[in-house]
Amino acid sequence: MKLIKKIERVKGFYLLKGEEVIVTEDKIQIGDKYIDSNPNDDVFCDNDVLKKRENFKKQFVYKDGKWHDEHPKYSRFFYFSENLYYSRENDKQAHLSRYSIFDNGKETLFEIKTDSGMLLHDYDKKHELYLFPECNYQTILFYTRDLKFLWKYQTEAPDINIELNDITIVGDVVIILRSKQIEGVFDYTYSIVAYNILTGQKLWSNEELDFAPSFHVGINNMLYSACQANGPFFIETVNPNDGTLAEYKISSDFPFSEAYISPNSTALYGNKLYFSIERKKKGLSSIGVVNLDTMTIEEKVELDTYDEGVCLSKAPIVTEDRVYVFIPLLEELHIFER
Repeated sequence: MKLIKKIERVKGFYLLKGEEVIVTEDKIQIGDKYIDSNPNDDVFCDNDVLKKRENFKKQFVYKDGKWHDEHPKYSRFFYFSENLYYSRENDKQAHLSRYSIFDNGKETLFEIKTDSGMLLHDYDKKHELYLFPECNYQTILFYTRDLKFLWKYQTEAPDINIELNDITIVGDVVIILRSKQIEGVFDYTYSIVAYNILTGQKLWSNEELDFAPSFHVGINNMLYSACQANGPFFIETVNPNDGTLAEYKISSDFPFSEAYISPNSTALYGNKLYFSIERKKKGLSSIGVVNLDTMTIEEKVELDTYDEGVCLSKAPIVTEDRVYVFIPLLEELHIFER
């Protein structure tokens, strides 16, 4: 990797349908186009939809070269695509979550009975399914796109929670990561369980993992997760068909006691896994690349920054010819030639 440029005073960075979106105090750059921005605007991009919230309140969506004022039925709303979005409210007194779902311009009003309320739900494009998680972190409801109930996942015990940010779907298999606090200690054990996403049939489970994985789906449909914390750098693979787990120790020259690699700050592109190395002491952070065919570090590049205790926090964004490393705490964007 070769550093092309470093941009400072960057509030946010995204890719919008393949184009770079660079947000600064007073401008939003979309490819070669610039539009004005306000320092109090919260600009973000999800699922190829660019949005802004003026003064962190009123929300707009960027379509056809201009901002469109949104008027959702309920206060909280989210886009799965330009043509599929919803707004929601939780009515605790009535034990209901109410939804207004717009699908290609058609609005459907929908309710779910719940004692704890509902969190932000997800949408699986391949199967055209909604995943509705409850606020108790122990229940997920599966619905079709036309809002017909399919099945419900419920944890087996009240002390087991679902890690909602790490649900992985590969083929027809949905893999759910669960955590359980160790009694008397502020630490957790983790497990994964797999179900057929269409029927709810349990396929397999793996209990008491050493760390909380954050899986990437490889080109061979294998799952990959990387981690280093107070020990060797290793990558775990999981076969989604039967749950077979394998662990690979990755040789590295960075000291185990001074480096940290989070599963959440990694990215996969083709057969290569990109990771960022956090330094526990003052020093240069860096990014690296593991070749998943050989399970060896292929490349490691130090970042042109020097600060104590700064966590990169975001995974590298990788395209066919670029690697982007955005460091929110430093407001820096590093752009590399891949």
